[in-house]
Formats: sequence, C-alpha cells, structure tokens
Amino acid sequence: MSSPIGSRAQKMRLPLFTQKGLLEVLSPTEKDWSKDDEENYVFKDPAQELDSLPQPYRMINKLVSLLFDRSWDIIQERNRLREAELNRIQPTIYSPVFESEFSKTPNCMAIVQDYVFIGGAKGFSIYNLYDAKRIYVWDKLKVDVMSIWATDLGSEILIAPVDETGIVRLFYLCKDGLFFIKTINEMDDTNRQTALVKMEISHGGDFAAFLLQGKINQRLIRKSRFAVSSR
Repeated sequence: MSSPIGSRAQKMRLPLFTQKGLLEVLSPTEKDWSKDDEENYVFKDPAQELDSLPQPYRMINKLVSLLFDRSWDIIQERNRLREAELNRIQPTIYSPVFESEFSKTPNCMAIVQDYVFIGGAKGFSIYNLYDAKRIYVWDKLKVDVMSIWATDLGSEILIAPVDETGIVRLFYLCKDGLFFIKTINEMDDTNRQTALVKMEISHGGDFAAFLLQGKINQRLIRKSRFAVSSR
C-alpha cells in the first residue's frame, strides 16, 4: 500500500534543467568544462509550458497568426504612406475670391491686366478681376462670339473677338472707355466673305497678322487643279 506522500511526489513535476542553444558533448573530465557555459543553463517550470494543440485547432491557430501578421504589415505600410504624405510639402490652395453666375454659357475667355474678357451670345463683356463686377458689355452682333484675343498695350488693351461666321473685329479699351476700331474681314458680298483661321498680335500691338480663308480662294484652287489635271 503506497503512502499519500509518495503518490503526491509522483504527481509533482520537477523543474527541467536545460541548456539554451545547441547541445554539445562535454569532456569526460570536469576540469575541461567551460565555466562560461554555466550561464547558458536555465530552469524551466513544466507548469508554464504550453501543450501542443491538436488538429484542426493547430492549423486554425496558424491561420489566425498569419492573418494577424499580414494585417499588421498592411497597417504599418499605411502608416508609413500617411507619414510620408504629411511630411510632403503641400501646395498652397487659394479659395475663389468672387463667383459670378451667367444666364448663358460663355464660349471663350481671355485675361489681360486686371480684366477678364468673356465672349458669348451676340457679343462680349468685360469684368474687373478685383470685385468681379461687369464694367462693359458689347452685344450688337446677330451671332455669338466664339473666340477672343486680348493684348496688353501698357495702359490700354487691344481686343479682337471673332464671331461664329469667322469675322474678326478690333476694339480698344482704355481708361476713357471701350471703343470700336474696325472690322477686318467683313464683306457686303457673301460670296466674297472670308473667315478667320488664325490670328496673332505682336507684343505691344504694333503689328497683327490674320490668316483668312474664303470661298473665292477655294474656287481658284479648284480651278487651277482642274486646269492642271486637264493637261
């Protein structure tokens, strides 16, 4: 018959004396043992050791650990990108000073000095950039203005709007007001009417070049081609 003390001793688990690192075969004599190896020996409590999980719980544990590691990597990458974005020099953002609403959609726009020129239905209008107020309106056309040029002349501005028929007109803006100068390519005979293809104004407004295309020129080209081909 076994005593209670003996059975209790059998149930107790003694601490294990293990060595960290790789195991080595010691020398037969104690004097050859290295004293530094004594620091590599640690005591482990068997009660603190975790038992291996059975399947399929061990596989579930690995999947959860893998999911956690990948999630943590994604979080760290997002934090790195966020910090890089915060450290980047942000451009200055200017909010609009004024807003203007138009009853009809404008077709073109040009800015010179302190004015903005907007072409639209039957003419064009001029606005001040500082208070967005309309200071001049010229709407004497029967068609819409499709493009507009404006050239800085110092204290004056030369304006050249082009309507949808290709006719270009010159205007002069100064402190005294807006003045109409002349029409460049308007003809009384519609068969001889030319349309503006391209226009350039020199710096200072001393010279202007107009590339015009008309029905007469097209007819002359066709006739010359016909004469050459008939030969």
